[in-house]
Amino acid sequence: MMSPRKLAAVGVAVIAALGPAMLAAQGMGEYSAVTEQRLINPEPHNWLMYRGNYSGWGYSPLDRITPANVKKLVPVWTFSTGVTEGHQAPPIVNNGIMFVTTPQQQVFALNAKTGDLLWRYKKDLPEDLLQLHPTNRGVALWEDRVYVGTTGGQPHRRTGLASGT
Repeated sequence: MMSPRKLAAVGVAVIAALGPAMLAAQGMGEYSAVTEQRLINPEPHNWLMYRGNYSGWGYSPLDRITPANVKKLVPVWTFSTGVTEGHQAPPIVNNGIMFVTTPQQQVFALNAKTGDLLWRYKKDLPEDLLQLHPTNRGVALWEDRVYVGTTGGQPHRRTGLASGT
């Protein structure tokens, strides 16, 4: 039997290997591995972690949107996850790939420019599962992998998610 600490560590994530070649084949270009250095000093056009950086700014240093022009913004795409419960996690963006999670144990990888779905992961949940608060707090990126906490803390390893396998 695993200790609670080890179970928590194991249960932190479903590991999804993002093959750079698979993303390049979908026209996304080269996927940039997330490293310690990139997390410490994130590029302004990426949102690699919750709140944007280790200082927890919660805002982007980009300056093209200002109080003077914000009223001119219009939506260029929308995406429905198909889940009606509240989505609480911020999207995470790495080099044009946006990762979105849902309360129903799903992760979507989207082309951030077009909104096109690149891949979707959905954890199988028992039909009789009762979650009082089916929240998901989002993904974490490390190297070429996507990590997401799941109900029950069961570790899973998925590969080939860009192709849906």
